[in-house]
Amino acid sequence: MFSKTFFFALIPSILAASFSVSVGSKNGLTFDPTSVVADIGDTIIFTVLSRNHSITSADFSGAVCPPPAGGAGLNPFDSGYLSDLDGSLPTFTYTVPSTEPQFAACMQAGGAHCRAGMTFAINPNSTLTYAQFNTNAANS
Repeated sequence: MFSKTFFFALIPSILAASFSVSVGSKNGLTFDPTSVVADIGDTIIFTVLSRNHSITSADFSGAVCPPPAGGAGLNPFDSGYLSDLDGSLPTFTYTVPSTEPQFAACMQAGGAHCRAGMTFAINPNSTLTYAQFNTNAANS
């Protein structure tokens, strides 16, 4: 028989959503979709479909590109470089720890992928928008 504590501990994982994001679709410098709205405990599964890319958290403004190894900003994360040159379709799974806005980009090519628009947002809002983050990246 399960205890109430055990049951209530399982609820967040049972109710958690999972989001799929394609990285480098059609050999492009893209994340598709470019943003998701997620709750704490939700997972985002990034699948690299071409080339060699990273999913690395970045600051919203300032020196956005390239994001630093290990990531930046709130709850930093970094997939490291994931290569699909062998057709393996590598994945990186991120469990969302906060409903605050977080931003990410590819750090490949010294930030060239990031500046070209290879950017992503988790929980963007009316102040910290994906569009402004992408502009900040292009201008960094």
